[in-house]
Amino acid sequence: MGTPYQPYYAHVPDQAHYYGQPQPYYYPPPHPGQKPVPRYHEEQRGSGTKWCLRCVCCCCCCFLLFILCLVGAMAFFILYYNPQKPNYDVKEFAVKSFNLNDNTLETDFKVSVEADNPNDKISILYEKGSMFDVSYQGTRICSGSGPEFQQPTKNVTMLNISLEGKNDLNSNVKDSFIEDQKNGKIPLDIHIYVPIKFVLENSKSKIIDVMMKCYIEVDSLKQDKKSKILNKICYFKVNF
Repeated sequence: MGTPYQPYYAHVPDQAHYYGQPQPYYYPPPHPGQKPVPRYHEEQRGSGTKWCLRCVCCCCCCFLLFILCLVGAMAFFILYYNPQKPNYDVKEFAVKSFNLNDNTLETDFKVSVEADNPNDKISILYEKGSMFDVSYQGTRICSGSGPEFQQPTKNVTMLNISLEGKNDLNSNVKDSFIEDQKNGKIPLDIHIYVPIKFVLENSKSKIIDVMMKCYIEVDSLKQDKKSKILNKICYFKVNF
């Protein structure tokens, strides 16, 4: 018979029953000729932290490089092309026909708008869809559209727009119009909308909206006569 089984009694130090602050865990020293036990959890924690830091630094560098490239491209565009807004102004207002029968008003006006392109390296392409209209006391009396063309650099072009209309006026507007005609001061509102594109060498910009509003006061509206503009206030804005 072999040696009888001997029970094993582990000696547990008194510190193991202490319920206060947990004691640090110490790895047992390796036996002679045995490799030390790797501390996997510490190695994984350190490598994960380093990877996160590298990822954050890489993202920050890429973002900073993108911002620098964007600023450089914008600076080059501004310095090389020197873009400037076009300027517009109403120069003349002529009457081809004007008939007021009862409460029906038939008109045919010609409005001359000066378009100034001050750019040296940028031409302007006038797209289809422009709108011009003339109103009196909030009532539209005629409307029309402008031409499609490309305006060269450093160029001033006069746009002669024909505006036609046939509208019914209520009695109050008609009486006010007749009174202003007698006094020689007729207030009119001119609204202009023009879609344009900037042309840079072989590339074109997106459609840019040009909106203009002019308040003018003319001396008369008589057929086959150029009206004299007594007062004029114009506002325009370019929506990029």
